[in-house]
Parts: sequence; C-alpha cells; structure tokens
Amino acid sequence: MDGSHEPLTLAKQHGIYRERAAPDALAGHVECLWRHQMPSGPPAPIAVVPDGCVDILWSDRGLVVAGPDRVAAFPVIAAGAKVVGLRFRPGVAASFLRTSLSDITGEIVPLDAFWGKAGRELDAKLQDAPDCARRAEILAEAVLQRLPAVAPPSSDAAACLAYLQQKHDFSDNPIRSLAAATGTSERTLRRRCHQHFGYGAKTLDRILRLQRFLAACRREPSASLGILALDAGYADQAHLSRETKELASLSPAEIRRQLGGHRQAA
Repeated sequence: MDGSHEPLTLAKQHGIYRERAAPDALAGHVECLWRHQMPSGPPAPIAVVPDGCVDILWSDRGLVVAGPDRVAAFPVIAAGAKVVGLRFRPGVAASFLRTSLSDITGEIVPLDAFWGKAGRELDAKLQDAPDCARRAEILAEAVLQRLPAVAPPSSDAAACLAYLQQKHDFSDNPIRSLAAATGTSERTLRRRCHQHFGYGAKTLDRILRLQRFLAACRREPSASLGILALDAGYADQAHLSRETKELASLSPAEIRRQLGGHRQAA
C-alpha cells in the first residue's frame, strides 16, 4: 500500500469488468477470458484479491504473466486503461509456462520470459488487434496452439485441489489429511503444491475459503456475516474477519457491501 487513506475497492468492482467463457477446447484449462476498462479520473486504490489462479494479461504497457498471490495486490492502473486477460484454472499454469509457480508468486513477469520469441510475436499481434474482444480471442488462440505440447498437472496436485475445493473443517491439516487419503507422502504433496499453485496447501486452502465467502456474499448479500462465515467454512465471524483483513485488506462488511449490488466475481 502507498499509505493512502482512500477506501480500497475490489478490483473487479472498479470500472467495467467483464468475463466470458473460454473456448470449449480450453474449458478444462482456462477459467475465463476477461476485459477491464478503467474509469476516467485519478487512479483509485484497488485490491486484487488472491484466487489461486495465474493470468496472462495485456495492456498498452505490454504482455505479462501475473503470478499467484498469497495476499491482495494493489496495482496502480492508469485512468482509462484497457486490460485484457486470460485466467488459467488453479494448478494449470505451471504446465503452460514450464516453470514452478513458486518462482513467480506475487510477481508480474513479461510473457517472453517463458515463451521467448513467441511471446514477443503475440504481444505485437495484440497491439495490432482492432479491439479488446479480438485481443481476448487472440490470447485464447495462442494458448490453444500450445495445448498439444502441455503435460497435464500431476495427479497429486489435482487431488489436492479437488480436496480443498470442498468445504471441510478449517482446523484440518490439508496436507496430512490428503496424504492419508491417497497414500502419498506429505513431502511430495508439499513439493507438488509449490510447483503447481505457488505455495503450500494451507495457503491455498485459506484462499479458496476466502473465494467461497465472496461467492456467498454475491449469492446472499442480505445474510448476516455470521451465516456467511459458516457457509464459507470459517469457524466463526471473528475468524472470517481476521482472514479477510490479512488476505484482502478489507473487512467482511465492506466486501459484502461492495459485492451486494454486483454479479461479478471478485
């Protein structure tokens, strides 16, 4: 943060943010394609809340990869800027980038660091595209072209994600529980998580729980915070409050207020 006392806005509630489904051939790998139009006027402080995902995004500042975040990021984006992105599903991006996601956690890295000349050629193609809709299509086409050479994530990582996506006792040790269920060593699971998610299973579990809270706020904006906390898998409202402050730098009440009148994900 820059020390400003202006209230934070969830990034997807700032300006005009739109998502659309990826082509069917990419549905198992790509969560969505998206466009974000920043409003005019002085840049406002925004919070990009961690979601367990990695994005390739393009703006007039270039073509980059946004690595997975442990906590909210606070980018400064110019007024009126247009950003186009492709969001990989959790656990997928490492195979397309051919790198361990722990190396880019919390980082913004030029795409050509991973794709070389192909990344630079893609950037030039996006610059020449007539509009944001076409740029999103070009991003999808580029990822689709690489699909035949991409190895699927390890079964360990897929099993870990499937386990964590289910609401469970927050006090569980997710690695220990999953190791016991699959017969895989805890050490191997930790290594797989850092490779495919950028951090350990406990951090991913917290992030997925936060995302369940955001979804509950959109689904039931009039519900009490206590009910929303339990729906998302928190021990109680105090637990929810600690987690949202640490992961999103916003209170649960402020998150609910911002999401209550919108249907977009945060």
